[in-house]
Amino acid sequence: MNALARAKARNLHEKYCISTPEDLFDIEKIANAEFLIVEEAELKDCLGVLVNSGDYGLIRISNKIKEPGQKRFVIAHEMGHFYNDRKFLRECDEGDIICLKSSQIEFDANEFAVEFLMREEWFKDFIFRKEINMELIKSIAHNFGVSLSASAIRYAQIGNHPIAVILSKNGKVLWSVVNEFFPYKYIPRNYAVKSESGAYGFFNGGNGEGKILINAGVWFMADKKFLNGEDMILVEENLWMKNYNAVLTIVYEDKHV
Repeated sequence: MNALARAKARNLHEKYCISTPEDLFDIEKIANAEFLIVEEAELKDCLGVLVNSGDYGLIRISNKIKEPGQKRFVIAHEMGHFYNDRKFLRECDEGDIICLKSSQIEFDANEFAVEFLMREEWFKDFIFRKEINMELIKSIAHNFGVSLSASAIRYAQIGNHPIAVILSKNGKVLWSVVNEFFPYKYIPRNYAVKSESGAYGFFNGGNGEGKILINAGVWFMADKKFLNGEDMILVEENLWMKNYNAVLTIVYEDKHV
């Protein structure tokens, strides 16, 4: 984690006396106060653009983004670039926003964004003594005004239960995030969603809602532990993102198995 990027986010909290997530729901107002104009625009192959000129900047957000939480996260990500690297022009696609790429600059922008919108203390207080499930991910998204994906990833970063977060699109894994406590670590990108998974149903005319029990090999067949003969029963929950033909999946250990 980048302590400096997180500190810059916290500095803005203090500057504007921000003490709750609700204080950040009108993120454009805060951006404007920092001499950042925010506008929606037709963008090709990217979700957000920052044009920077000294102490002023212009943030353009793709008008194709439908979800308010995702829009707010992209704005926060571009604000991160404004405070972290100050390059004249920064264009960010989906891979940059969720840090699929190895660029430290994009990681730092995301560090700013997640700390700015979901400050660690607020997040840990909110999830305290709550069991992990998809309803909790939805509650996090609602409470912090962010996307479901951002909520699930943040939980994987600093949550209190072993979890893997997976996004599949058109029947193949687009990305996955696994926290340090989870027993398996590796899912190849473009891994075909298996028929034993609840997610499979969404891509094939079925319904994968609700909790199901699966063997680890359904998702982690390529993981070193599974290849060495280790298998276990896990819980899978899915959420259909119809507008994107995508499924958000969380996989976690069942305390009762």
